[in-house]
Amino acid sequence: MRLVLPARAVSYAGDAIAMVALMLRVKDYGGTTGITILLLAFAVPTVVMIPVAGRIVDSYDSRVVLVSSTVLQAVAGVALAFSHDLVSTVALVCVLQVGQAVAGPCWGALIPRIVGEEQVGRATGTSQALVGVAMLVGSATGGLLVEWIGGRDALLVDAVTFGLLAVVAGVVRTRRRPVPGVVKESGGFSAGLRTLLGDPLLRVLVVCLWLFVVVGEAVNVVEVFLVTDEVGLNAAGYGWVLAAQGAGAIAGAWGSGRLATSAGRARAVLAGMAGIGLGVVCMGLANGVVLLVVGAVVTGAGGGLLNAASSTLIVTRVAEELRGRVVAALSGTVRACSLAALPLGGLLGGLLGPRMTFVGCGVVCAVGAMAAALLVARTKDSAVEVVSH
Repeated sequence: MRLVLPARAVSYAGDAIAMVALMLRVKDYGGTTGITILLLAFAVPTVVMIPVAGRIVDSYDSRVVLVSSTVLQAVAGVALAFSHDLVSTVALVCVLQVGQAVAGPCWGALIPRIVGEEQVGRATGTSQALVGVAMLVGSATGGLLVEWIGGRDALLVDAVTFGLLAVVAGVVRTRRRPVPGVVKESGGFSAGLRTLLGDPLLRVLVVCLWLFVVVGEAVNVVEVFLVTDEVGLNAAGYGWVLAAQGAGAIAGAWGSGRLATSAGRARAVLAGMAGIGLGVVCMGLANGVVLLVVGAVVTGAGGGLLNAASSTLIVTRVAEELRGRVVAALSGTVRACSLAALPLGGLLGGLLGPRMTFVGCGVVCAVGAMAAALLVARTKDSAVEVVSH
């Protein structure tokens, strides 16, 4: 873990730098439409890979899967740095995300094998906290790097971090290999989805999460316009707002690592949803930097808590041999909801403007979190922590 966690954190820092560079590049190509297309490129490959990503993770040696997928991302990152138009940018982002669609579930299934079942919560919380630090550093420096050295070199930094992660994936001694008999069953996506929806608690939380993502991620389309056009910050300021979200995510993720029960983690998921809703409202109402940053911190804290608690909750409640397919199914369906969020965000942005889009979506998320809490309170949960299917 002393190899894996820092290397993944550095890679996330590179991703944050790249995201700032790409958002600023595409913003000049076509406004809201360009941003929507870019975000679609980040989401579509994960959805398309749903039927195969989980089966790849559960069917092959984790070292082979991780090295191959991460090298693919490094190559795509280099090519992305030298692309100049919207079409090539979108195509290369898709290639990048194909690698991520496989690498993400593979890391998610391997980490419990590295640390042991009893340390999954602490490891996940620590990992998400480090990611928060990485996003803070990457977002804070992303705008500055774009201004100082240009978007191309900023994207090359991201490619280098993928190369580092590929080396680490190759030297980690713990490996996850296929279990004879289990990987031959049909239906990679269906097996993962069946496992998620077969658990009473996960069924409620996952369905609520899907609906939450549709509304909550709609603001991503107009965020750059809120920060730069409405509040009036420059590229560096946009990076610092994203860094504030990363700072909040550190606290949220770190706190989730101290939770030891499914009930506690379920409450943390709901609290994270509510925090994101309130933070988004705060950002939408901001007329200056202070309220904007406060809203960004609250949003980040909610996201950190939500991500870490839900990841741990899912991993601890499904059988080990199915974890690759479960994580892939969840990632893919969440990305599918992200796809639905993009046209919704573009529509709301055009009709209401950036501010009212943030306020409206934030209110819906906060109210939705309260409704989800009522459903969870009525759910009869099993006392068994790991469910076998």
